[in-house]
Amino acid sequence: MSSPCRYSDLHVLSELSRNAGGAVYPGDCNAVSTSRYTGGIDGHDMTAIRTPDQRLRVFVSSTMKELATERAAARAAIEGLRLIPVMFELGARPYPPRDLYLAYLRQSDVFVGIYGQQYGWTAPDQEISGLEDEYIAASGKPKLVYVQAAGPERDSRLVEMLRHIQSDGLSYRTFAQAEELSTLIADDLAVLLSERFDQESESPDSGSWPRRQHLPVPVSRFVGRNRELQQLQDLVTDSAVRLVTLVGPGGIGKTRLALETAAVAKPHFDGVAMVQLEEVSSADLITSVIASSLGVPETSTRPLLGTLIEFLGSRPVLLVVDNFEHVMAGATILAELLKHTTHLTLLVTSRERLHLSGERIFDVPPLVLPDEHAYGDAALQSDSVQLFVDRARATGAQLDLDENQLSTIVQICRRLEGLPLAIELAAARASMLGPDELLRRLERRLAILTGGPRDLPARQQALRSTITWSYDLLDDHDQRLFARLGVFTAGFSLQAAEAVCANEAVPDVLDVLASLVDKSLVRTEDALHGQPRFTMLQIVREFAAEKLEVAGELDRLRDRHADFFEQRAIADAAGVRRGDAKKIIEQYLADQANVRLAMAWLLESQSNGRVARVGLAMWPVWWIRSLFIEGIETMERVLADEQSLTEQNRAHARLVLGLLAFGQGDYDRAAPSLRLAADLYGKLSDRLGSATATVPLGVISAVRSRNDGEDMLERAVVDFRALDDRWGLTFALFCLGGALVLHERHADAVAPLKESVELARAIETDVLLSNALVNLGWAYLGLGDIAAAGRVLSEALAAGIDLDNRESVARALEALAAAAVFRGDTEHGATLFGAAEGVRRSMGVPVWMTDRASHEQTHDRLRARLGDLTYNAVIAGGAALGVEEVLEVASRS
Repeated sequence: MSSPCRYSDLHVLSELSRNAGGAVYPGDCNAVSTSRYTGGIDGHDMTAIRTPDQRLRVFVSSTMKELATERAAARAAIEGLRLIPVMFELGARPYPPRDLYLAYLRQSDVFVGIYGQQYGWTAPDQEISGLEDEYIAASGKPKLVYVQAAGPERDSRLVEMLRHIQSDGLSYRTFAQAEELSTLIADDLAVLLSERFDQESESPDSGSWPRRQHLPVPVSRFVGRNRELQQLQDLVTDSAVRLVTLVGPGGIGKTRLALETAAVAKPHFDGVAMVQLEEVSSADLITSVIASSLGVPETSTRPLLGTLIEFLGSRPVLLVVDNFEHVMAGATILAELLKHTTHLTLLVTSRERLHLSGERIFDVPPLVLPDEHAYGDAALQSDSVQLFVDRARATGAQLDLDENQLSTIVQICRRLEGLPLAIELAAARASMLGPDELLRRLERRLAILTGGPRDLPARQQALRSTITWSYDLLDDHDQRLFARLGVFTAGFSLQAAEAVCANEAVPDVLDVLASLVDKSLVRTEDALHGQPRFTMLQIVREFAAEKLEVAGELDRLRDRHADFFEQRAIADAAGVRRGDAKKIIEQYLADQANVRLAMAWLLESQSNGRVARVGLAMWPVWWIRSLFIEGIETMERVLADEQSLTEQNRAHARLVLGLLAFGQGDYDRAAPSLRLAADLYGKLSDRLGSATATVPLGVISAVRSRNDGEDMLERAVVDFRALDDRWGLTFALFCLGGALVLHERHADAVAPLKESVELARAIETDVLLSNALVNLGWAYLGLGDIAAAGRVLSEALAAGIDLDNRESVARALEALAAAAVFRGDTEHGATLFGAAEGVRRSMGVPVWMTDRASHEQTHDRLRARLGDLTYNAVIAGGAALGVEEVLEVASRS
């Protein structure tokens, strides 16, 4: 049987958890072993070394006193495999025993049963012992069973249980001494881990999934909700149920429950990912956000929704779609995804139902409350009390949990109606105020703060009251900054907070921000490039924005917010050109929601020209990240009132729209906009703008007619050289070289491409370097210099992967495939070509128009040499390769 813990042991458990890098749960005294392992996405690319966000647990079931020595031996065996057992076997359990061991069995991966002579204790309301119940509850898990050599007095019920185990087809191993048991467990676990778990990492489809598909890793322990978790797990793993919507008010815990459900249900799916819609206000962006979450780039070759449907196909995939209430008009997008895929399951959180066919509604309740007069174990069994105790101790509160203190905590939780956010905010004060003073203040505030809007749910009013109570505990400086932080959406940096929020009323943002973090109204995020980052819960952010509006500061802070992100974008444009593209892209992705909000405010304020200038600064980032649709739609909104724009801003908007349409491969849309931009820049005598528009126009013309395009590109080269614009010159030279390769003037292409490569290295711009190297590789192939082509193409692939630019990765792989064909290494070439096809097919990256002829030529040669059956098999194998495998295969080129 599983063994009990005392609450006095929880600090030790907490310390063990931190030291082990795993999760340790109060009351859990079974052997729950956690190993670290690396992995790509959830459900794929797993190896034998595991990270803390993917815990592998070994559940040890046995009687306690009889097998104490053997349990110690089992622990030693587990530790010998670098697993981390946690086994406490003292005192009384603060939870119902069966609920606890069933919860831990659900979260465990391997079951180890050790049986001696005793059958174990049977609870009054049960027909079998906990020992047998644990074995039955472990159905579907890998099991290792060990039986002590028979003694004269083995319990007949245990004998019968062992017969049932054998009838299940499971053999067990016998042992005489604890040392022998330790050896058996160590050997069997090692075999099990290598044969069962590592096979999952060898799935032929694992390499085709994007690396960044994953579930966020919570930083605090999931408490309670065992019943809801089991119900949801049953729903999402039921093949007849494909859409489950968690509904409830803000702060009820929908997101955390959905994440825990996904983590527990993960073994039933090929992939699990989260789509966060918190900062998305337009239903038009839903498809783009889902694609971004899955790592599927946007392309004009087909509608993005169609690309997503093809990407998902028949895969068993679970998508957690969070905060859908912001974009209810987009529910039909989810309906289309479900209609045209066969095994997609959606787990949606929303404040209201989606009203779609087949939708299963799960109304998320508050946490279980204790009876008003509950005390002792009865109080501690309540989810809400457990949450308060866990979070209060996390802040350093010293709780002895005697009868009086437990009674106070019960009253706090009942006053807060079991709402998780309200309980967490209250618990954050426990270390400073103590439970008694906390209750006194809370009771007074709850009696007053009941005047929320009547059309809001009662729990929403209670939550608003709780946040108001926390807000009223702040001093004047804290309150001012708290309200001003409501201008941000999603996370924000310290630099942004200081630039937007500081003035004479809040002179020291850092100190006040630290105070708000301590009070749990602001949360810290991982630092980015040495800059601390922060965020607020959505409901808290909304409350802060209301306070900002009441203070009459909302419009002024929105202006400052827009000013900051406009200036950041313009400064970043220079950084992209001087080689900081990777850093700036990471910064943009972190601040993407705020940049969108800033541009929306500028458009609402009829400052369209400023948005055009932001677009001019940001287009390289949009291009590199394949955010074509977002950029194009923003520029179309700018141009909706084109006559109000200055000629320069009209030219900027037209240029960005044309460049992004060109990047999509939509030349029919790009060319007219680029010609308008070039004409406007010409009238303004803006040589830089004119040259920038001329480059894509030259490529389009080169694809359509020979001399005209090359002439245009050569003029752009002259202009950029005269302007001493090295980034623009690099861009123009690699495009010119590409046009010459397209027209089979390989010898003429080498000089401009070599110069482009040298410039790209000098200014450290990976995206231009990677594509210039690919074009140079094609030129060398055209000249028959296979060795030189292989060298530059390998460098191109590495640069593209480092920047996560899928266009250049696919281009480099295809060129390497062509080089292999030239060498006569046909199967190797097909593998590389398949890897490129995998990138294009699963993520929607189109073949560049300049590459289309060579692409088709390589395809035809490979198929002709290998035959249809072999070609298809090798291409499929290449498409399934992961990033590391692609690099290893490419290194043999």
